[in-house]
Amino acid sequence: MLLKNLHSRKNARLKYTIDRMGLDTFREEVEKLLGFRFQPVRPYTFDRNVDDFGWQTGKDGKHHFTCFIENGRVQDETDRDFKTALREIAKIHKGEFRLTANQHLIISNIATPDLPEIKRLLARYKLDNLNFSALRLSSSACVAFPTCGQYMPIPLVSDVIDTIINSGLAMAESERVGPSRIPGLFVHANATFSIFLCSLIR
Repeated sequence: MLLKNLHSRKNARLKYTIDRMGLDTFREEVEKLLGFRFQPVRPYTFDRNVDDFGWQTGKDGKHHFTCFIENGRVQDETDRDFKTALREIAKIHKGEFRLTANQHLIISNIATPDLPEIKRLLARYKLDNLNFSALRLSSSACVAFPTCGQYMPIPLVSDVIDTIINSGLAMAESERVGPSRIPGLFVHANATFSIFLCSLIR
């Protein structure tokens, strides 16, 4: 009952399941699967939506480092062997790897004795590099055209629009273009920059 409709791109997101079932029913079904009930909602306010990059130390003395992973893309490329870096860190790391809602990565719960080696690996593979503009650090983009778009040799504009509406596929670049365009922009330091070219027309 909780499964998303993955056969329809326009319904393959959790928000559509909640919209269909209603929040109360959805919560009850999740609680049945978990085997316990959620606690009552407590007041909380979001006043920002960016990540705190770099080092943080928790109340328990454990250390956490938030890495800048542009567009959430973990791969080995020129001057950025992030995939290899994380593999090497995973060999010695006793804590966890946590994903952020902004597509970045937190290497968390690092004990003080393990700090020097973790820092050495971060520096070796340039994962500790946070020397980017505020806009770039807060930017994000979907993969868009490489995997989401498709070539459509359709002569009529109306047919193209109808196809976009029905498929929700991207018709242009996003992730591969975003990083090269950001340096030329000058905006307020607290601005965020997101490029999502899927489902432009609904």
